Amino acid sequence: MSDENAYEAPSGAAPYKANKPFIALVLVFVTAFFAAIAAQIRSHHDDAASTIIAAQSSAAGLIAERVNANLAIAMGASAGVTDLARSGGAAPSAIANAAASARPAVAAAIVNRAGGIEAITDPAQAALVTAAMQSANAAEVWVGAPARGELATAPVIVRNVGDRAIVTVIDPARLLPELDEHARVLIASADGSILYASPAMQEAGARAQQQVLAAARAGDDGALIRDGNDRTWVAAESTAQIGDLDVMAAAPAPGALDLWLAAFLRFALVAAAPLAAMAVLYLLMRQNAQRARLAEAEAERAETHFQIAADGAKVGVLEWRPAADEVQLSERAARLLGAPRDVLGLRDLLELIVAEDRFGVEEEFRRARQSGLLDARFRVTRGGGLAWIEARGTAVEDSSGRSETRVFGTVIDATQRHEAEARVSRLEQQLRAAIDNFSGPFALWDARKRLLLWNQSFARAFGLGPDILRMRASYEAVAAAATSSIRREKNDPTNPDVRVIELTTGEWLHVVERRAGDGGLITVGVDITPLKRKEEELAKNERRLSDALSRAETQEYRIKALAREAHEERQKAEEASRAKSTFLANMSHELRTPLNAVIGFSEIMAKELFGPLANPQYKQYSSDIYDSGNHLLDLINDILDMAKIEANKLTLTPRPLDPMVAIEQAVRLTKRKAEDKGLSIVVDAEDLPEIEADHRAVKQILLNLLSNAVKFTDQGAIMVHARDNQHGLTLRVVDTGCGIPPEHLPRLARPFEQVEQELTRNNHGTGLGLALTKSLTEMHGGKLAIQSEVGRGTIVTVTLPRTFGGQRELEATAAE
Repeated sequence: MSDENAYEAPSGAAPYKANKPFIALVLVFVTAFFAAIAAQIRSHHDDAASTIIAAQSSAAGLIAERVNANLAIAMGASAGVTDLARSGGAAPSAIANAAASARPAVAAAIVNRAGGIEAITDPAQAALVTAAMQSANAAEVWVGAPARGELATAPVIVRNVGDRAIVTVIDPARLLPELDEHARVLIASADGSILYASPAMQEAGARAQQQVLAAARAGDDGALIRDGNDRTWVAAESTAQIGDLDVMAAAPAPGALDLWLAAFLRFALVAAAPLAAMAVLYLLMRQNAQRARLAEAEAERAETHFQIAADGAKVGVLEWRPAADEVQLSERAARLLGAPRDVLGLRDLLELIVAEDRFGVEEEFRRARQSGLLDARFRVTRGGGLAWIEARGTAVEDSSGRSETRVFGTVIDATQRHEAEARVSRLEQQLRAAIDNFSGPFALWDARKRLLLWNQSFARAFGLGPDILRMRASYEAVAAAATSSIRREKNDPTNPDVRVIELTTGEWLHVVERRAGDGGLITVGVDITPLKRKEEELAKNERRLSDALSRAETQEYRIKALAREAHEERQKAEEASRAKSTFLANMSHELRTPLNAVIGFSEIMAKELFGPLANPQYKQYSSDIYDSGNHLLDLINDILDMAKIEANKLTLTPRPLDPMVAIEQAVRLTKRKAEDKGLSIVVDAEDLPEIEADHRAVKQILLNLLSNAVKFTDQGAIMVHARDNQHGLTLRVVDTGCGIPPEHLPRLARPFEQVEQELTRNNHGTGLGLALTKSLTEMHGGKLAIQSEVGRGTIVTVTLPRTFGGQRELEATAAE
């Protein structure tokens, strides 16, 4: 039995051995085939995971680019505030408010070298400001989030300017673009502190936040994670170029089993037939092409989003690659600079700048490679004018490992701000000039009562030199130094801010100190030395008056008696004057009645109206009686008019008057007397305006002047000269008579006054003509003037206003 078995064994082994190479080949082929399929499945799984992670990394990169843009804006705003701080004219609170006004900023503070906070817009951020100052460690510019352990932190920009530091606190939420409500985004500092979590991320909880943070930092591109609810997420990280901030983004992703199943199903048919393998290869090629298109589309989308972010911030962006001497500009940056294209060499960029600014800008670009900061202000020609441009940025090392330094910056149109700063500078100069020209002392102190501004009057009044009066000098030190120039001072009991100071020079100052709106102090002084001297003089006069009153008390009875006597005498004099005027008026009326009869009868007899007279001598006597009666009537009329004026009973009736009418009437009435003496009357008047006056009074003025001229002129001519002036009418009566001595001119216009000369004795009169003329002229609001020279003649000038400016009724005026 055993032999049989031994034989059969070899017979069964022969076919096995014969098929073994084929089986091995098949196994090798099948193994290789399935190994290739497995490799393709694994590759598809890895590619799918990589694609998901790359897409999420691209989203994180886009968000990080927006963070960079907003941080660049904050850096630019901080640099602008640095210029304001260097000017030295702004208060710390104003500088802090300006730093906090940029959109990403949430608060700002001014910190001195000792670490003290001089001004802060949000006191709740004081501890964060202190931590940032410790982290900055006296660096000129520091950007980051200070480590605070368990306490919350935030991005901070620290700029040291002189003996101060400007600390700007950034709101992390304002660094991000607008996000979908389901987006999961984290911003973390370099030490792992979470600065910001989106609303969806906050709902996920702290554990999920830490998972996203750890997963994003696990690899260069990101990783797939699973949360507590057994859901798969993809997390990716992108590092901001400014401030060492990390931006993490997470999004839902297929689970690992789903990825394996999708990869397996895709390649399951490959095992069925070679055609399936070709189809799989085709699908793989198509997938690779689609992946390339997706990558290209993602790159274009990222570029578009970055452009939208830059345009939304209203700034342009530039990138300078010193190694290639190439400056790449965004569309807005090219428009702001007026560049013909978006890629230029540095020399071509400098050609766009005004020649005076090119050297400084080139130095700023060269210096940025060493200092790491770009800060340039220059002018370009745009739209037929000049525009101010500010370029600020930061130099970073290329992350590709080529050790190439690139400068990223923003381009901002600062024309309006430059013009505003120029206007502010002019206003400050005008304010300084006004303060220096102020005659009294003036000083301005800050909220800590340190000296900011003063004028020369302040230094001169208190005898202070430059060793005392300097910027930031304390109020107490200045007040102590000023005491040597103060003799005494007195506070106003009703107002504690007011003091009256007497200086050692004898001058007095009224000093007022008021609080300013920012908490500062304003000191203003006014020189009241003249007032004090007047007060002293008044005090002396009061003492003299008191002495005089005390002396007068003893004579009070006598003074009262004298006053009563004077009052009685004045009443008697007034009654006598009124009696005289009344008597003259009554007598004039009584005399004119019979005198008119005498004149009328003498005229009838002279003209022989009822028949001829027997003796011609009677006719001559009648003419003499007529002339004498008219003369006496004129005298009585003058006396009556003067009496009315003195009794305040003469009434004028002003109305529109053509001066030529009055002139012609007066000349016509006096022409006969002038011709009897061989005289001629010449009228020189043209374009006379209409005036408001009493016709009878103006006519009487001219008659009196012409009558006097005819009376005292023996040969020559008489001229009536009338002209319009800017105030009214000027009338002049010029004669070539005997003239009047200068010493007699002042009394000519007084009633009953005559110049006693040989010629005047031959001309009868009462001396009332010029007195009446002057009174009538003044009642019209006019003036009378007399010029005369003995032997050559006299000029009498009467000026009347165009509108009646006198008194219509003297009686009513006197009664008032």
